[in-house]
Amino acid sequence: MTPFIQRDSVWLGIAIGLLVPAIAYALLLTIYTLLETMGIFSDFGFADDFRIRTLALFAICSNLVMVSRYRKSYKNETIRGVMVASMILVAIWFFVFGLKIMND
Repeated sequence: MTPFIQRDSVWLGIAIGLLVPAIAYALLLTIYTLLETMGIFSDFGFADDFRIRTLALFAICSNLVMVSRYRKSYKNETIRGVMVASMILVAIWFFVFGLKIMND
């Protein structure tokens, strides 16, 4: 009997590739909000959606940590899943923010 999710599978990689950026985004947003209430950061002079799009890019880039981790253990299918999830997130980011940036 095989387990529901194998240790080296594309589906595990996709799940990790979507979960890690969501957690990273929430953590970065919390830190940014905390620093803004302390008066260290400010959105003054930036575009309206600067905070959201920048934190989203950093969150998507957090998948690089997972790719590096799984590369060392030769889990190629999991890396493939993480990269698929990353490309999906990049496409969503581009359609939400990239087209707006190009039109401005």
